Amino acid sequence: MKISDLKIREQQLIGTLCIVCFCKKYDIQHHDIDEFVSYLLSILIADNLPEWEDEGLKVNIVGRGEPLPQSVENSILPKLRGDFQKLIDIASEIGMADMYGADTSAPVLTTQQCMAILAKHKIEVTLPEEFLNDTDEDRWGEPWSDEKFNSLKIYLDSIK
Repeated sequence: MKISDLKIREQQLIGTLCIVCFCKKYDIQHHDIDEFVSYLLSILIADNLPEWEDEGLKVNIVGRGEPLPQSVENSILPKLRGDFQKLIDIASEIGMADMYGADTSAPVLTTQQCMAILAKHKIEVTLPEEFLNDTDEDRWGEPWSDEKFNSLKIYLDSIK
């Protein structure tokens, strides 16, 4: 999988999958993390990207440099908190980076940074190709069908 070949929605999926895989490896569980993951994944079906961004302000974990809620932080081993915070911050930027400005390499770079954090922890990120096949001309890619999105959720539940 070459990150630069993926649409921004797919890159956001990879960044979100990094969070899921990190949490799985270290048995990190918290409803606020689940809510944040669901929010990030909702970019895949969002018809209106600015509205999607606004929805992110309604979840308890925001990323973008905001501290984690204390209860979330307490659910993570102290030695993992720094990398987890970085992962949350970086993953939250993938879908935001080029939303209102020129096309840049920022989504690719932030996705690669998420992957690097997982590599540091020797965590492999895999995703069936069926979820990374957007051929739309737009850099963002097309919103997913409900069927494809539900298939992804079933897949993610199977790896948690």
